[in-house]
Amino acid sequence: MDIGFIWDLDKYQEVQEKHKVWFYEVVSAFDDPNGYDAPDPQGHHDRWMYVGKAVTDRVLVIIYIAEGEEFHRLITTYEAKGEALDEYNKEG
Repeated sequence: MDIGFIWDLDKYQEVQEKHKVWFYEVVSAFDDPNGYDAPDPQGHHDRWMYVGKAVTDRVLVIIYIAEGEEFHRLITTYEAKGEALDEYNKEG
């Protein structure tokens, strides 16, 4: 089953300006076979963190809410560093 993605336009524009990450990169990162899910590091019980490599070869941290089995509501994304990047490299 294909997953759809929803992103608040204002939040998306903020992420573009601050982190220089584009929607197509985020969507492509979810196709990374070496990507992994983990609980949100900020402790929000309804959010998840996904770490995966985009088609641009950047490893991204993506914070999202799973809206059932059909949609992911994207909250924010940024280039992976530190522990998230180390874990990704260990997984891959």
